Amino acid sequence: MSATLHNQEYSNPDRHHYDVVIIGSGLGGLLCAVMLAKEGMKVCVLEKNKQIGGCLQTFSLHKTVFDSCVHYVGGLGEGHTLHRIFSYAGIMSMLKLFSFDPDGFDRIAFGNEEISYPQAVGKENFIAQLVSHFPDQQSNLRHYVESLQHVGDHFPLYRLRNGDALEKSKVAHWEILKTLQSISPNKRLQQILVGNNLLYAGVPHKTPFYLHALVLESYIHSAHKLVPGSSQIAKLLWRELQAHGGVVFRHAHVSGLIEEKGLIQYAETQHGQRFYAKQFISDIHPQALLFILKSKLVRSAYRKRIEGLEQSTSAFMLNLVLRPHCVPMRYHNLYWHATDNVWSATTVDSTLWPHQYALYFTEDQRYPGFAESLSVLTYMPFAEVSSWTNTHNHSGNPNVRCAEYEDFKAEKAEILLNKVLERFSDLKGNILAQSAATPLTYRDYGNNPEGSLYGILKDVSKPAETQISVKTKIPNLLQTGQNVNLHGVLGVSITAVATCAEMLGMDYVLKKM
Repeated sequence: MSATLHNQEYSNPDRHHYDVVIIGSGLGGLLCAVMLAKEGMKVCVLEKNKQIGGCLQTFSLHKTVFDSCVHYVGGLGEGHTLHRIFSYAGIMSMLKLFSFDPDGFDRIAFGNEEISYPQAVGKENFIAQLVSHFPDQQSNLRHYVESLQHVGDHFPLYRLRNGDALEKSKVAHWEILKTLQSISPNKRLQQILVGNNLLYAGVPHKTPFYLHALVLESYIHSAHKLVPGSSQIAKLLWRELQAHGGVVFRHAHVSGLIEEKGLIQYAETQHGQRFYAKQFISDIHPQALLFILKSKLVRSAYRKRIEGLEQSTSAFMLNLVLRPHCVPMRYHNLYWHATDNVWSATTVDSTLWPHQYALYFTEDQRYPGFAESLSVLTYMPFAEVSSWTNTHNHSGNPNVRCAEYEDFKAEKAEILLNKVLERFSDLKGNILAQSAATPLTYRDYGNNPEGSLYGILKDVSKPAETQISVKTKIPNLLQTGQNVNLHGVLGVSITAVATCAEMLGMDYVLKKM
């Protein structure tokens, strides 16, 4: 990553004519930009923040790098779909990866029990590690792993092949809880299999099983942490984009997409700059897109539907810088639940908060075997911070919220930390610095309604309503990002392929990969 990344100036309006303008520099937007630039198109990306990358953003505390959202990634092992996409984008070989314990990249814990249950890398290893705890469940565990494979095979693009909606329809109606109950009657095993539910914020009786299956299958294939942070993906894509003549403009907050004669003519920023193009791609939440879209072609019924969609829950994040050479490194992530009911975390009384958390350790490169930092993630509904809804703070528009808000953050951070200390006493006295993020933070930096972790909540009973298409009513406006198809690094990357395929042709794009 030695090449210098330049933020081009955009004071001269004569320069703002492109083949493609992309609003938002999240993973989906950057991947689309690179893939289209590689085809010789003149591409421009507009980003409202100082830092590119969306959920790939990192930040520094006490000279220590933290991930804002993406703490580990599945599917980066050779042969997997994500590995192939990143290889085509030109960045795979340059990523710096940290491998987790293959016998348990994630571990699931309940209440005060000392034991934690592993989710392991490799299909046979995944089965073997859990069979040691559930010797009578071997056939059911094999059925589970085969079900993950079966679902993945019915989503053609997840195998980077062409297909049709009929394939998906054969498995898209499977509901997550009922499917797990059909696989195994063992309730504890069911809870373990969805123990890292924080990865997709699943809701029983709503979340489709495919959401769980596509995420878990990728981690069982391979699980890696990006060191020193997930922002390296964004920086490498930016460098690759520049190498093919593309540009990124930061602090370019798009306030309007102007349609005339049935096509988007230009994107206009808050400062009045106009960016003209033949094709536009939105890498922002569909609600945010509708807010800036100036067109009568989008019917009011569609706007009401999008605005009325339920969003996945938000979160509270506590980031801790640890004293050097003091806290042993854990080579796995830990997902803790207060009770046996993993699903209750999104509905439990706020007085019992936190009802669950996830721990993500980062190793100190100076002292191998010891942790440098720890991030703690737990659910938090936006209602908890609704008193400060009208305040905004992000790098494109920095502000300081009121003292009451800071007191709220400090109180919640202390409660969460005390809960973690109950299980990890070696953290006591070994915290050098800490910071916290609330649903307002996720809202302001991710531009998602109410700080939604994973955007629109998928509902198995309403597939047509909660599934957003890459195409819009305007022929030269496409969508990409976590609200189209699936969230996460893998889901967003595959959606970027689908978005570009609308311009280049699916067979052509897949042949390239």
